[in-house]
Amino acid sequence: MAGLPPESMLVVIGSSMSKRLREHSSPEDLWQETLSHAWRDRAQHHWRDASAFRAWLFEIARNRIHEAARSLATEKRGAGRPAARFTDIGTSTATPVSNVLPADSVTPSRILGRGEKRQALEQALSRLPPELAEIVRLHLLEELTMESIAAQLGIGLSAAWHRFRKGSEHLARVLPGWVDDGSSGAW
Repeated sequence: MAGLPPESMLVVIGSSMSKRLREHSSPEDLWQETLSHAWRDRAQHHWRDASAFRAWLFEIARNRIHEAARSLATEKRGAGRPAARFTDIGTSTATPVSNVLPADSVTPSRILGRGEKRQALEQALSRLPPELAEIVRLHLLEELTMESIAAQLGIGLSAAWHRFRKGSEHLARVLPGWVDDGSSGAW
């Protein structure tokens, strides 16, 4: 890179960084990212001359500075504290991290767990008599009210509740712990 000493790029990068960004990143770090991106995207650059190449590198450097500043700004959501690392949230081996998160949050393990539980519930439902399975499925999986289920099936509300209780009792025997007591977010 004749005519393009790294020191000049470091001066330009350093002068383009805010004081707060310089406290968290060095111009050398951003220069390395610039070079990495330039190498990755080298096929997109069409050589004309050293001046155009230098301008291209400056543009990549500006984008790296902008990205680093944006990343640093996200810390503001935590009132200036750095974001907690996911591995530090559940410090006890007895408490899985998923138990610390809100019940409606989505994590890979929760998605997998919910999918496995739903599959187990569907298999257990397939073993119920059809008139019980339908009511349990509509109420638990489709979350319909018992009133709408009774109307949909053309039966009385008390008959719908009776069938649901009977089906639920069967499921409780087949799938112990399938009812959510609110403490685990399981169902």
